[in-house]
Amino acid sequence: MSNKDVLPPGTILSERYEIVKRLGKGGMGSVYLAKDQRLSNTLRAVKQMVVEFVDMDQYTKAIDDFRREAEVLASLDHPSIPSIYDYFVQEGYYYLVMKCVSGKDLEQLLEATPGGIIDEKRVTKWGVQLCDVFQYIHSRTPPIIYRDMKPANVMYDEEADRLYIIDFGIARFVASSQANVTAIGTVGYAPPELFIGMVTPATDIYSLGASLIHLLVGHCPVSHPVHGFNFGTNPSPNQINPKLSQGINEILVKSVAPRARDRYASALEMKQALERHLYSLDAPAPIVVATPSTPESLNAVVNIIHCNTLKTASFPLRKENSIIGRFDVSSGVAPEIDLANYDTSGKVSRRHARIVWDSGKFYFEDTGSANGSLYNGEKVTAQQRYQLKTGDQICVGETIMEYTQ
Repeated sequence: MSNKDVLPPGTILSERYEIVKRLGKGGMGSVYLAKDQRLSNTLRAVKQMVVEFVDMDQYTKAIDDFRREAEVLASLDHPSIPSIYDYFVQEGYYYLVMKCVSGKDLEQLLEATPGGIIDEKRVTKWGVQLCDVFQYIHSRTPPIIYRDMKPANVMYDEEADRLYIIDFGIARFVASSQANVTAIGTVGYAPPELFIGMVTPATDIYSLGASLIHLLVGHCPVSHPVHGFNFGTNPSPNQINPKLSQGINEILVKSVAPRARDRYASALEMKQALERHLYSLDAPAPIVVATPSTPESLNAVVNIIHCNTLKTASFPLRKENSIIGRFDVSSGVAPEIDLANYDTSGKVSRRHARIVWDSGKFYFEDTGSANGSLYNGEKVTAQQRYQLKTGDQICVGETIMEYTQ
């Protein structure tokens, strides 16, 4: 970038935006802090695209990328995606006016953290937020694939305790049948299929997993830029950082699987896995009780390991049919596993589900509740039985229970 491309403080753009200072620069241009003179000098981020390209194809592509970013951002409405307010051309330069996000990007935050790594609980919370963003853009019609997820492209606003994904310059709309798109991304975070022009929502899941690994171990330890992670011959995240739990290690390894079909099927599925893990970080160890072998000695237990009231409880299974729900005095419903004092989400029905004893085994069954249930993270089919084994988890409303034997 030449000196003439640097906008000095006081420069007025579009007869409205007064440049305060340059916030940063990249290969495509600079980002400036500016005052919006028409809106009481509200601070905005103004992105300027540099257009000095000798090669006309390169120039055309840069313009297309910039216009695409404006198109993508203008169509989105999510609290973790900065809003776009204006788009204009002035003296041959393209400008995008966006919400000004305060704070540092995650790479800067990592560099400023003592020890060079960020703790597991905090990163897990961030992962949930980021999955929510990808769930949103992937559900658009057609889906939007971000393609350049990395710590440097995520801003953290400490005051709001919120992440913002920035720089949608290479995001694009991708039809479900589309292939052979331009293989753009950042080496170390880009999945293997991106190098051959294949882009799906699994592309972002891989890059998110690689980014979370970076934050948790202090660097992005990809073993091969094109072939991706290989934990068969290289250390896993919890081998690099022994403080990491086995739970987060399994989530990370699955998210960066070399084959897209081996990763999480969606950002929502990864989000749910991270949420369950977040709950488990604060949950007490479940009580282990022997599974009964005959109906005469029913004494198995389900333990609440997470609920939105932060309480814990154990419910013995001493009947052949134990209803899971909430007590309702008007109807006289008194379930054996009463979640009224534990789950305040309003999503638990009076007779939501049940645990039944049949032929020497316990089974979980959703009785046709309005909001459904999860069995080991998967949505169950109503009126269908699922055999319970040690460690199996069932989720009713926002309460997670673990079966022990």
